Amino acid sequence: MDNKLTCHIVFQTHWDREWYLPFEVFRHRLAQVMDRIVSGLETGELKQFVLDGQMAALEDYFDVCEGAMKEKVLHLIEEKKIIIGPWYVLADEFLVSGESLIRNLEVGMKLAGQYGESQKVGYLPDTFGHVSQMPQLLKGFGIGNAILWRGIQARTSEFNWESPDGSRVFTAFLREGYYQPLLNEDNVEEQMKTYVEKVTPYATTSHILLTNGGDHLMPKHGDLMGRIEDLQGEVEYRSSTYEEFLASVQAEISADLPLYVGEMRSNEHIYVLPNVLSTRSYLKQQNQEMEDELTGYAEPLAVLCSKGKYPHRYLEESWKLLMQNQPHDSICGCSIDEVHREMETRTMMLKQRLESIQMGSLSHAGVQDPMFSGNGARKPFEDNSVFTVFNPHPRSFKGWVSGEIWLKEDRTFHLKDHTGKFYTPVIKNKRSGRHFASPLDAFPDFKEGTFYDVEFYVEHLPGTSLSSFRVEAGEYEELLEAKGEAVENEFYSVELSGDGTLVLVDKETRRRHAGLQRFYSSLDAGDEYNYSPPVNDVKTYAERFSSPTVRKSSGVQEMTYELKLETPAGLDETRTGPSDGSVMTTIQIKITLRAGDRKMYVAYTIDNHSKDQRLRVQYPLGGSTRYTYSDTAFDVVKRTARKEEQFDAPKQNEVPVVVEPSLSFVRSESGFTFYHRGLQEYQVTSLGEQDALDITLIRSVGWLSRDDLRTRGGGAGPSMETPEAQCIGRYTFHAAFEFTPDKGLGRVATDAHVYRVPPRIYPGETQENELTGLVEFDNEEVQWSSLRRVADGVELRLWNPTDRVQPVTFKSHAEGIERVDFLHERLNTVENAADQLNPKEITTFLLKGGRNA
Repeated sequence: MDNKLTCHIVFQTHWDREWYLPFEVFRHRLAQVMDRIVSGLETGELKQFVLDGQMAALEDYFDVCEGAMKEKVLHLIEEKKIIIGPWYVLADEFLVSGESLIRNLEVGMKLAGQYGESQKVGYLPDTFGHVSQMPQLLKGFGIGNAILWRGIQARTSEFNWESPDGSRVFTAFLREGYYQPLLNEDNVEEQMKTYVEKVTPYATTSHILLTNGGDHLMPKHGDLMGRIEDLQGEVEYRSSTYEEFLASVQAEISADLPLYVGEMRSNEHIYVLPNVLSTRSYLKQQNQEMEDELTGYAEPLAVLCSKGKYPHRYLEESWKLLMQNQPHDSICGCSIDEVHREMETRTMMLKQRLESIQMGSLSHAGVQDPMFSGNGARKPFEDNSVFTVFNPHPRSFKGWVSGEIWLKEDRTFHLKDHTGKFYTPVIKNKRSGRHFASPLDAFPDFKEGTFYDVEFYVEHLPGTSLSSFRVEAGEYEELLEAKGEAVENEFYSVELSGDGTLVLVDKETRRRHAGLQRFYSSLDAGDEYNYSPPVNDVKTYAERFSSPTVRKSSGVQEMTYELKLETPAGLDETRTGPSDGSVMTTIQIKITLRAGDRKMYVAYTIDNHSKDQRLRVQYPLGGSTRYTYSDTAFDVVKRTARKEEQFDAPKQNEVPVVVEPSLSFVRSESGFTFYHRGLQEYQVTSLGEQDALDITLIRSVGWLSRDDLRTRGGGAGPSMETPEAQCIGRYTFHAAFEFTPDKGLGRVATDAHVYRVPPRIYPGETQENELTGLVEFDNEEVQWSSLRRVADGVELRLWNPTDRVQPVTFKSHAEGIERVDFLHERLNTVENAADQLNPKEITTFLLKGGRNA
């Protein structure tokens, strides 16, 4: 390094919208911090200031600041003294979908463009590890670099980071982290000298970076530019920005820079806090429900039905509301209780909004009518004698449709589609009740009727279609109680054993799988960030409580049973073992098997009374397991099974990570697959001669952070009590599992998406028999993540989870199809409605003209 060493000082604040204080308290603090930023920039005490790489903080401030202050901030942004963008929020990367990450950048860069210009920096200073496809996502938005801290195992401060598809970004590693408010200290020279000595050995050029600031901090009052001038000597100190620093480094960088491929979850350097994957698992479940409502139902239904009335702004504001729950301290569940209660309120508001948008789309298409005086097919207070089924996927569907309909009279019936084909539905439950409606042009009222939980099998629903079904006089099947303690279909028989686990026999291979679905609890002396078993741990197993209830029909069979789990009430006062008392947790389980379907669908309803515990469900895998596969944002990752656990971490270190992330499925090398919603932490454990897949259901802890954990050598935040993180109460989780050793990973991912987003029943009747013809593609291995209307047409985003080139052929009424980037800039034209996706590639297609317009 021949050049004089230059230290780029970037003034910044890291802004958690909510964490150890609730949102509104932090927002008031933000207003105070912004006052100092503005005054410092106007007087020249500061040259530039970076507003944490996320736009939500600026929006939050603009919502409450005085008009004069907003004008000052906008002027400073225009002068590029306040640096903004590119994200909307700094989301956790493993707990949200890939599509959420794309919309996060899209919304953030759009907002930044409205106020000024977004910095082109992949700024991710504090997320708890990084997904494998982040370089591809950044490149798709024209961002060729990243700045990271956690999860990195790098030996140098600069390296290249590559996604599985080959997309590569230049990456700067914050060796000492982003929390470095050194110019706020009294002994600045000493602090700076120590910092430079720490980071210089890892630098590959004559440029190093100091991120002067920290969580919720303002720059110190005084002439900070003068302080920098006073520091000049052997090292040149320069007030800078991230873009300026990256440009300077890249101008000197060598060609043989280290290369790292894939996700970053190493905690060799700094904590990655792995058990946030399961903290307050109800939040993860709610987030995925809302992601599925947005991308799976609201947007595709609006594309199909709304035509000229597509709710662009309504949907964008809905995305922002969703993303306000996705910052790492929010979705990770590692904040105070008040924060997470507010998150649940946002979820409730978002659910109401998305249901209303969907009903509005159906009204635009005339499927239903909110008025008596309108032109829609179904008027208010009419029952579901005719209803529609929406297949949101741009591929045809074959399988079971489930949902609820209500009829004014209790009667037997069968179903008929528009072609005249009859269907015999299975009635799982029925109840008397009142249907409520509030017409736009009349008084609200109730109508008495009967509600039916129906299931029926369809051979074909066209891609992204609405199909009508009519209730006609006939016979349905009911689930009737049957003797025995087993259910079956043509693939499996499943029996409840005496110890409360399941024994499954695969009818094709005759293989017997015993001990499935064992529930167990162990003590947890950790906090919201990390699991930590006490020295005197106690493991307890759920026991069978009573005989199961079995109900059967020709196509659907169901078994319901209850387990009891007696556990210690919590930890003792020393937190080294169990307390004296015990409590009883009940677990109600429902298993459903359907004809023609290899999945066993399960619902676990847990009435939890135990504190300071980790509750898991376990599935033996029938042999030794070397690796598993699980999905993350736009990828399916092969993971080595790390069965050996370590405890008693050294100071400022974490024990090696053994839990793994999953968005919607986990697959073992033997072919066992677990599908889920919101159960995003799993671990491979040893049962002696065979291994097992352990899924974390509930972690019950009572502290935001503690500094006495065996698994982490120090605190991770303020030591504050969070009693609601004990998750005392009733929770229901849904999952499915199957044994399919010959199924490819692409098809597993497809089945996981359909599991999460099944066809849905809506009231009303289609005017055109079937609203179809939007778009279909033919490859079962390829995944879709977005189907929505944009300015120039209809966007369809596909991704390839496999290591092979995947061809796709489209069927649509579009006049043309183009490939575009994530900013909808044209890349090339798709000829003859056929294209291909390279291994692990994410591709966005724009359908223009025709009925798609």
